[in-house]
Amino acid sequence: MLPVSVCMIVRNEEKKLARCLKSVKPYGFEIVIVDTGSQDKTCEVASLYTDKIFHFAWCDDFSAARNYSLEMASNDWILMLDADEVIENLDLEEMDYFMKNLSTSAGAVTRRNQVTTDTGKEYQIDRTERFYSRKNFRYAGRIHEQLTPVYQREMSCYLLNATIWHDGYDMTKEERWQKANRNIMLLEKQISEEGETPYLYYQLGKGYEIKEDYDMACECFEKGLEYDIDPQLAYVIEMVTSYGDDLLRIGKKEIAMGFESIYNEFSTSADFLYLMGRIYQENGLLSRALTEYQEATKIEFANQEGANSFLAYYHMAIIYATQNRIGEAIKYLTKCHGYEPSYVLKNQLLQEQQKKKITVFVATHVKFNSPLQPIYIPLHVGREGKNELGYRGDNI
Repeated sequence: MLPVSVCMIVRNEEKKLARCLKSVKPYGFEIVIVDTGSQDKTCEVASLYTDKIFHFAWCDDFSAARNYSLEMASNDWILMLDADEVIENLDLEEMDYFMKNLSTSAGAVTRRNQVTTDTGKEYQIDRTERFYSRKNFRYAGRIHEQLTPVYQREMSCYLLNATIWHDGYDMTKEERWQKANRNIMLLEKQISEEGETPYLYYQLGKGYEIKEDYDMACECFEKGLEYDIDPQLAYVIEMVTSYGDDLLRIGKKEIAMGFESIYNEFSTSADFLYLMGRIYQENGLLSRALTEYQEATKIEFANQEGANSFLAYYHMAIIYATQNRIGEAIKYLTKCHGYEPSYVLKNQLLQEQQKKKITVFVATHVKFNSPLQPIYIPLHVGREGKNELGYRGDNI
């Protein structure tokens, strides 16, 4: 067993904690639970998996609670989890190598964030630093706490072969809004105490997004993007695409066209290319939209599930359908494997195609250059007793 401690801070998580701890148990890691004031059976559930259960007086500071959990661990190497997460896979051999050779770096895991919508379950993919040595890292920030190096140096991070499933925002609208209000309150408190940063404005914008206040979200994202920030940072790319999404949501498609000015900085992101396709599509620039969607499908990774596959293909199909290029539309809908709206649209187009199926017979008694489209069928009239031209005859 690897000398790793799984550290968690929890509160009123009796419904989700067991499934998380069940996913941890096969790896044999130490489990450290820090409860911040549960009023349900959270601690009873935790006691079935570990005897390392501690209590922390909540002070509106997630980093303080996280750092306390690190102090309670027996091992220096930490895997940080939340109760609403489940380990899907870990590569223990890789983790062992990381511990022996990359002790001053942080290991990031891929997290699949599930949200249930009207069209089914959707996933946002992110990569978050969760595996590290407590000798070299601590947390900072009241909420959406960030892992930061203990010593003054650039933080190096490597992506591990590890996947976590998360459904922390897959809840009722009222529950999401309540969580968003808490986040917004803590973020505004942190801004008043520590000053403005682009990262805090990004998180503030995401909070307003959850509340479906897209005008306020746009204001926050716009403020965050006024800073001189590295376009390669994951949260910066997410802030740009979220800002564009929200501009389209509130009908400001002309303003969204301004994203052309930052195209070169973000053109390696499938999410950004997919966004540009939607911006062009909303503004009626269909040829350019098709190009951006096609480019998005060439990039392997996307934060938004489907931005580099079925969502891009679906929008391409919509464009072709509006141009009455039904065959092309159906071809791309066929690529949208498992995406329910694509099945609905495909069936609609097939039904319309059957209703509007037209064949044009071109009457002739001489050889001619027939149009290549299959809708045109040459018909050899007066064919009885004549030399065949290779066409269907009126005598059959």
